[in-house]
Amino acid sequence: MRPTKAGQVVRFHTPYPDEDPNMIYHLLDFDDSGRFPTPPAEIKPIFSDFSFVPINRVRLEELEVVEFDLKDLLGYPVMILKEDQSKVSGKVYQLYQDKIVPELHVKNGKGVETNVKLTIKDALGSVHTGMLFVTPEVKLENLRTIL
Repeated sequence: MRPTKAGQVVRFHTPYPDEDPNMIYHLLDFDDSGRFPTPPAEIKPIFSDFSFVPINRVRLEELEVVEFDLKDLLGYPVMILKEDQSKVSGKVYQLYQDKIVPELHVKNGKGVETNVKLTIKDALGSVHTGMLFVTPEVKLENLRTIL
């Protein structure tokens, strides 16, 4: 599926032989004004070993949207952002979708809000519903196992 908006997670549908076919990117922006026969897109690797992560400009037609299986999240400790903008940590108790095309949006440099709706149970056993919120405190290796 072709990307339709900024914030989606994408990958190259036909990577070069020396490229990792599982590498995923955050679609930062693209020009859909119709001025270009092959619209340019700006992407940034989601997982990188570089301290300064490069932003690459590629052709939008070379990208495809990545769909994620959320079943692995059940029982996993996460943080959510509730409708009242409060943050709650707990273990995933219920999924609202089995698969999703995630969208990522940076929130004031404090974390990344997603479109993944979850219900969690906190340490006291209370149930909360909200959107998955990823913060810098989340260990990179733990996030890789989710995605």
